[in-house]
Amino acid sequence: MASKSDSPQVAALMAALEKTFGRPVRTPFDFVLVADRIEDRTHEHISDSTVKRLFKPNLRYATVSDRTLNVIARYVGYPHFEAFCQQLARNGLKESEIATVQGGIRTEDLDVGDLVCIAWQPDRECTLRYLGNRRFEAIAAQNATLQPGDTFCCSSFLPGRPLYVDDFRHGQETFPQYAMGTVHGLTRVSLLPAKP
Repeated sequence: MASKSDSPQVAALMAALEKTFGRPVRTPFDFVLVADRIEDRTHEHISDSTVKRLFKPNLRYATVSDRTLNVIARYVGYPHFEAFCQQLARNGLKESEIATVQGGIRTEDLDVGDLVCIAWQPDRECTLRYLGNRRFEAIAAQNATLQPGDTFCCSSFLPGRPLYVDDFRHGQETFPQYAMGTVHGLTRVSLLPAKP
């Protein structure tokens, strides 16, 4: 048997492996050292090339063998991968919810021309004008990739949550998606008063 290498459970196990290892697993030296530490702790062998495939998306196989997952689960303190998954299901972080954030702005509640101010860490701030049909134009920006004249589409702005936008037009380039405040979310979301 095997599990899909891009499954959430495998991703969580790789995160647990990095936590046990004590740092991100990125370099050829890391791959060798992780394989050695796994063998030291579990007395079972996993090659450094297997570790490399687990942490390099472009080299990853579609599935990971149960044996590999079980050995890694033992390295991070579980008897086997199934036990890790059971614990994850019981105590894992909540990764979905109904978004009922106070202070958010929905584009369907805006009128064309309304101004929205958003900010995010460390020192980014932008003022946006609503153009209609979910599209916004930046009219002022500080310390951000987003610059005056750039446009994007989005449905809502939620304080404390990352802002993911579509059809981001930046200068002469267009990007399918762009994200702001990916770690700590938006620190400010406000509707500016209309100018007389």
